[in-house]
Amino acid sequence: MKQKKYGLFLFALMILLVMLVLAACSKNNPAPSAGPADSAAGVPSPTKKADDKGAADKKWVIRFDPQGHMPKKPDAQDPTEKKVLDELNKEYEALHPNVKIELVKVPSTQDRNAWLQARMMAKDAPDIFWLNFESTWENYHKGWFYAVDEWMKKPTPYNGNKIWGDTFIPGMLDSVRAPDGKLYDIPADGVGVAIYYNKKIFTDLNLSIPKTWKEFMDVQAKIKESGTTPFAFMHVNKGCCDVSWSDALLHNQFLIGNMAHLDEDKNNRIDPIEIARATKSGVLPNEDILRQEFTLFKEWSQYWPKGFMSKYDQNQMFASGKAAMIFGGSWSIASFNAMKLPFEWGSFNFPLVTKESASLATEKGAKILGPWGPGQWVVPGYLEKDDPSKLPIIMDYLMFLSKPENISKLDAETESEPNIIGAKAPEGHEVFQEDIPLIVTQGYDVYMGKSFSDTWENGLIQYLSGSMSLDDLMAEMKKAYAKGADEIIAQQEQAQKK
Repeated sequence: MKQKKYGLFLFALMILLVMLVLAACSKNNPAPSAGPADSAAGVPSPTKKADDKGAADKKWVIRFDPQGHMPKKPDAQDPTEKKVLDELNKEYEALHPNVKIELVKVPSTQDRNAWLQARMMAKDAPDIFWLNFESTWENYHKGWFYAVDEWMKKPTPYNGNKIWGDTFIPGMLDSVRAPDGKLYDIPADGVGVAIYYNKKIFTDLNLSIPKTWKEFMDVQAKIKESGTTPFAFMHVNKGCCDVSWSDALLHNQFLIGNMAHLDEDKNNRIDPIEIARATKSGVLPNEDILRQEFTLFKEWSQYWPKGFMSKYDQNQMFASGKAAMIFGGSWSIASFNAMKLPFEWGSFNFPLVTKESASLATEKGAKILGPWGPGQWVVPGYLEKDDPSKLPIIMDYLMFLSKPENISKLDAETESEPNIIGAKAPEGHEVFQEDIPLIVTQGYDVYMGKSFSDTWENGLIQYLSGSMSLDDLMAEMKKAYAKGADEIIAQQEQAQKK
């Protein structure tokens, strides 16, 4: 009997020891939180280390189209060298020996829309590819892109386990949400837009940087009197860039601080679907605001080159001193430095529209600092069904790239603006960091689809050229809003059926 009890005691002791060992293992190797696609056993989550059991059982190859971040050697066309991404990839692969990053170059001459359609049809796109967010808005309803909303709610192990979405500059993620409210684009960096000016011309004419619209007009009047073209404005391409930027910078100065009735989801932005619904309910278009905006356009146009609707070399006009000012972006800094301009140049933000110039202006100002940089990361939608186990690996890599120190290094090479909190903008980019409200809605070209864009643009050009009255332009705007609203709502309904 004693022997039997002793045997039971030994058995119980062994069970207890096994339980203690298992508990210790569990404590030292906590189970990862499941990612959105982690339905299969052994699939690594974003927070699971690459050498953990499961992740190490499979080799992964991530194909990545980095667009402007693609490493390169200096050449005749571009003397700059880019090597940061290669260095970061080596670092990532050292951390995750079972992952290989393979870079894919899409030729700059390639039509991105044609490329996108071909890749989606063939299901052979890179696992991560560059695409301006506007293209996701135009095509999201086709199921081409993977929605990353759930991943933005997860901690990033490369930035103190902060929630990934919280590491982006406030408002940046909302600025790229598609009309269905989902995120298909990860905007890790972007660009700013400013006005560049010839300091010599300003000094010779005793001019100061204009802060308000009236000062802006007065400065240009004096420059024009001197025989120099005040502003090298051009419009030949649909959408981009001068007309679209001007619309965004002007129109937002009537909205910022006066948008609560339009901002249904209270994200401090006016999204395409909100514009469409407001149009259907009769709130938009606001004809009084549009009249004042277009009147400002007309006033400004007298200071543009007579042939602003014909293609010409804007940069050369500015570089030769024939124009005192020009629109430019973050990338212009490197471009002007490379051109070795024969004069000192500077930059300033778009002027404030005061009530003196437009009675409905909110006098808040507006600047463009958005997600149009080389770090716009999109993932093919078909992966969610065809290869869901790859998605956590892709997202982990993108979390790594969006680490403040990493995106800062990448953007120093491309003169881009990092959209990650704690990241540093390149030297000389102070103008883009000035404390001015960001635009809360995009320019007309991505407002409510192509039909809206074409009608808006054609109407404005006819008005500026004198072939259309302001009243007739307003009639065209009403038609554009009505058709655009129908298209946006139809797109959303189509997406919801998928």
